[in-house]
Amino acid sequence: MRKILNIAAVAVNTTPLDTDNNLELIYQAYQKAVDNGADLVLTPELAVTGYGMEDMFYVSELMHEVPVLIRKLSSRLTENTYLAVGFPYLVDGGQLYNAVALLTKDRVLGVVFKQHLARSGIHYEPRWFNPWTAGSRIEVDFAGDRVPAGDLVFVVDGVRIGFEICEDSWVADRPGRSLYRRNTDVILNPSASHFAIGKQQERSHFIIEGSRTFGTVYVYANLLGCEAGRAVYDGDCMIASGGRLVAVGERLSFTPYRILMATCDLRPNRNQRAQSSMLLDVKDAYTDDVIFTECKFKPENDATPVSAPIELKPENEEEAVTRTVALGLWDWLRKTHTGGYALSLSGGADSALCAAMVYYAMAEAMNANGPDNFLKIMAGCGLRFAAKGDKQSYEDYLRETIMPKVLVTLYQGSQYSGDVTFNAAKGLAEEIGASHYHWSIANLVDEYVRLANSLTPEKPMTWETDDLALQNIQARVRSPGIWLLANRENKLLIATSNLSEASVGYCTMDGDTSGVISPIGGISKSRVLKINRYIMNEGLVILENTLYHSDKLKLASMAAIVAQAPTAELRPVEQTDEGDLMPYPLLDEIRSLTQTGNLTPKEVFIELCRSSFAENMSRQTLLNYVRRYYRLYTRNQWKRERIAAAFHIERDSADPKTFRRFPILSSALSREIAALNTYAAGIGLE
Repeated sequence: MRKILNIAAVAVNTTPLDTDNNLELIYQAYQKAVDNGADLVLTPELAVTGYGMEDMFYVSELMHEVPVLIRKLSSRLTENTYLAVGFPYLVDGGQLYNAVALLTKDRVLGVVFKQHLARSGIHYEPRWFNPWTAGSRIEVDFAGDRVPAGDLVFVVDGVRIGFEICEDSWVADRPGRSLYRRNTDVILNPSASHFAIGKQQERSHFIIEGSRTFGTVYVYANLLGCEAGRAVYDGDCMIASGGRLVAVGERLSFTPYRILMATCDLRPNRNQRAQSSMLLDVKDAYTDDVIFTECKFKPENDATPVSAPIELKPENEEEAVTRTVALGLWDWLRKTHTGGYALSLSGGADSALCAAMVYYAMAEAMNANGPDNFLKIMAGCGLRFAAKGDKQSYEDYLRETIMPKVLVTLYQGSQYSGDVTFNAAKGLAEEIGASHYHWSIANLVDEYVRLANSLTPEKPMTWETDDLALQNIQARVRSPGIWLLANRENKLLIATSNLSEASVGYCTMDGDTSGVISPIGGISKSRVLKINRYIMNEGLVILENTLYHSDKLKLASMAAIVAQAPTAELRPVEQTDEGDLMPYPLLDEIRSLTQTGNLTPKEVFIELCRSSFAENMSRQTLLNYVRRYYRLYTRNQWKRERIAAAFHIERDSADPKTFRRFPILSSALSREIAALNTYAAGIGLE
């Protein structure tokens, strides 16, 4: 019976429907892991086709091709090594399952189906897949071979291998309990779990606890990169044994795949199971769901050091978010084969962060992939660059040669714009190396106002009567100009709205929401301001830096951004965004309680009165802000329906297509607001 096992967890940057490329990346990662001594290699959930195929999962012809492709992959494997791959599987009866197969040389040993389908947040798996019934087994035709399928444990050289597929491990009655009763030595978890702040810590809990409770080696492999446009997968890989982490991989890599390896001794876990107080019937270990094979591993080397326990480092939230958005922008660039980005750079916090993210995307991508490979990828986007000079540093090469072609920025001042924002935009563009331009929109705005006044000469527009219209025309006039530059340069236009303001509709349709992608659309305004300060003071840490003089790339020009109070500069009088709305930390707390807690307005108000906000604000002020939030939230769903694709970063999202679905037409929560008002009156508030 095998005692020592070399295991690899692989994060792969897949693309939906690009099965040939996905399979090649899987094979390359597998081969590299095997070359480094791996006996067993785990790849992510649905990595063969990509997780985010949406309704293309319904195309049965594509589904019928998948087993053939997997059989071809098995023919490339090395004897006595094993590879787990995830894919959608259409059984003979026509039902589709989220599946994973265990492969060895020229063989598919069997297929395991996911039992618990993710249906919360951005996940919608029950739309496409059927859940598998625990304890059930069938036999399927897999590209001409009959193989077992269902809830299985595989016995290879005396080692029992089972699976929990992503959501399976997040539920209370997880399959690991059944795997424990079948004496499973190794639980493999192929996952597609998108990045969210604090999520890595949550994953580590069920990985560590699973390995302890079930007396097993627990292996977790996650997807990597921005796969289908909105979710960014962090490529988080972990391996635990006996209740301790023994390996944790670097997250958010800009490479096509990452490999995490550990050498695990199976004997301590077997001893733990032998001493468990949970009684096991012998028949549990020999059910029809346990597939005994004649397969072997390569001869083991008893002298191989076993991986020692390690601790998970705490997450730096600003660094993690910055790298996540930068990775998303890198993948959008290379997967759309488009020649960079265009951005209306206002000199404010939102657009400044968007510009910085493009800069960090290029910095990380060039370092991670190497300059030569980076330039090949950029050539595929239609961008070709001069070679780096002998005396030119890579920092200077990035700013002087790469960035001017990748990012075009435009400052579009109005008569209400000031030198502060003009100089802030100019300073940031110069520091990161963007091709920066500026012009005035004042004459365009004046002409629109003149045309409108010509229709109603008896009632000319004034700030007293037409405040919103006069603000919005300025924001909208900026859109055609930056679109013109984007189209002319074959760039993707960046929209600059953030999560907080988009949630309540504090954004201008066809103004700051105009664009192809909204990189910070999943980031709260409170966090936007924190990240800008982090970029100024700390700088993004470059993973495994080989190119730059410093491991951290700071942006000193962010000081001019950070020093300002957020303002749209659309009125002749001084204007701040928080004055129009409410303090951003409070707005974000109400948003979170509403969208992730699913609380009613009355419940939100009660929670706020119990919180630290009540220490600095009266209950009447809190009540007024709660009313304002829901008034804006309920009437602006139509705006949220039109927001550009954004990366999911916080635990909630303003995107109704992939997160919170609120009716476009509704009662505006009239009954719930009435309940809030009744409660407020009962405690003496108006």
